[in-house]
Amino acid sequence: MKTQHVLVLGAGGNVSRHSVPKLVEAGHQVTALVRNPDHAKQLVDDGATALVRDLTTLDQEDWARLLTPFDVVVWSAGAGGGSAERTWAVDRDAAMAMIDALEELDEFAPFAIMVSYAGASEASVENDGGAWYAYVESKKAVDRRLLDSSLPYQILGPTRLTDDPAKGIALLDEARDADSETPRELVADVIVESVGRGEPFARNPIDFEGGNDPVSGL
Repeated sequence: MKTQHVLVLGAGGNVSRHSVPKLVEAGHQVTALVRNPDHAKQLVDDGATALVRDLTTLDQEDWARLLTPFDVVVWSAGAGGGSAERTWAVDRDAAMAMIDALEELDEFAPFAIMVSYAGASEASVENDGGAWYAYVESKKAVDRRLLDSSLPYQILGPTRLTDDPAKGIALLDEARDADSETPRELVADVIVESVGRGEPFARNPIDFEGGNDPVSGL
């Protein structure tokens, strides 16, 4: 597993609080981007370089400059509920702008790891104009955009996230239990494994839940 220069987007989130220190521990050089400057100190304490930016303010040129130095970019950003407007802006528009920039960089584009959720590219819910509808449609649009691209990428599809400790992984087929759960720490472990490989897994997207198989066996 070689050392990668990694950019983690949404580094103040609940998955990133596991993935950033794990990436550093694995020997990677990590730059952690957050919108809230209050999160910067913890990231530095974890061994990362903290970068404070609002993803919704970046145009395609800004994105290209941001992404160029890195081997891998991990999208772990999200509006986290709240307003539909902010959800569209972060989960769809900012992610699409990043993908535009990756395509512009062409052969120099970093490997992209998109943290999504199981079945996102086919999901649908009633349009009530709310934040959940905006989230489902945003993640579907972004995942489909990647699936239709020729970019180097890996989409991660965990089921409902929990704060339980990670014990192992179980891969999912199209049949999913409505009660399926995935520890956030497990998502972080899959991110670390994906970063270390720097290329897609055999499954892409890879849908998974908490289980007993080792992540290293993916």
